[in-house]
Amino acid sequence: MSLRRLPVLKRNPSSIDTPSPEAQAAIEASLALPVSLARLEISVACLPQRESFRSAVGVRNERRALLVRWVDGAGGWGIGESSCRPDPFFSGEFVDGSVAVLSDHLFPLLPKTGTVADVVSALGRIRGWPFTVACVLDALFDLLRRRGECDVLDRWPAQRLERVPVGISLGLFTSAEAAVARVTRAVGEGYRRVKMKIAPAMDVTTAEAVRAEFPSLAMGFDANGSCDAGDFDLLARLARLRPVSFEQPFAPRRLDLHAELRRRHPRLTICLDESVAALGDLISAHRFGALDELNLKPGRLGGQIEVVRILDYCRRHRIDAWVGGMFETGIGRLANLRVAARLPEALAHDQSPSNRYFERDVVRHPFTMEGDGTTDLRGERPVELDEATLAELTEWSRTLKPE
Repeated sequence: MSLRRLPVLKRNPSSIDTPSPEAQAAIEASLALPVSLARLEISVACLPQRESFRSAVGVRNERRALLVRWVDGAGGWGIGESSCRPDPFFSGEFVDGSVAVLSDHLFPLLPKTGTVADVVSALGRIRGWPFTVACVLDALFDLLRRRGECDVLDRWPAQRLERVPVGISLGLFTSAEAAVARVTRAVGEGYRRVKMKIAPAMDVTTAEAVRAEFPSLAMGFDANGSCDAGDFDLLARLARLRPVSFEQPFAPRRLDLHAELRRRHPRLTICLDESVAALGDLISAHRFGALDELNLKPGRLGGQIEVVRILDYCRRHRIDAWVGGMFETGIGRLANLRVAARLPEALAHDQSPSNRYFERDVVRHPFTMEGDGTTDLRGERPVELDEATLAELTEWSRTLKPE
């Protein structure tokens, strides 16, 4: 998360940006792998949170996790998790809607036998719903890794961290005392960066009190797109607190406002999140001068293939990127951490350990954070499910078989 200023690309607006040969080779090799489908198992598990989390989007007290298990003709399986919320307030995608898309529209398109390319082509007919598409692809790639194949991330030639630096995202606070107390705890636990949620109606003194208490803290702000053109004074006040990044101040489609904020505060690092749901969104924002860095959510991008295209573009154009979380269980958390491990220059990723959120996870060995603020990924392999806990926490399930 450097403070360097990225120049707007000076090029013919009609020029097409092409991926590097290495990224293209990794994608094509993965697309050629043979696959089969015997059944798709869809379930929704409900994990109570340890504490409420408040942001500009709303309050969360539990994680309703949509899970997809892909079972092939040989009895092998892989599992993926959708990162979407239970409501359409963060994006247009939500759990119950995803279930309907999976059951009624997506599953009938999937081939019984073929290649990964055939699956990707079928999924490509679905407009939108990237979290749902990513969930299916993650399950398929998890199956392939369990049978010894390399997925797209494995094939992409990038430096891989064995220890991933961890940051923490904290919700809105009602008092300065509560904010300072919670940040004090986070700093004591070893988090490498503290990100505070903000909103137009917030009490700015909560953030000011944290900065006064921790003058050198790597502190960022995240508005979840809640500000508008009337909030520049609020953002200017927060900018004086020297955040390491300012994440998604304005609505996803308001690149003009992000570019204006960047112009008014040239030393402020503007990070986009909800604005980037595909490579084309990133290219547009970059050429428009609307971002300095990217909070990359793999699920929002529709899965590994688009993730590698995004990572490749960021690397070629020197755009800082890091991986954000959506309260995933250990299933989705591993998918996120594997991407984070390919971003060695990131200060930290919003990938808090499972025990920060949940009393129990649905995997046998939930990810933890070391005292130095990192998660150990040495010897990383597919998750081992805690089938008994998963069954206990599952509130709904359905098995789909091709005709």
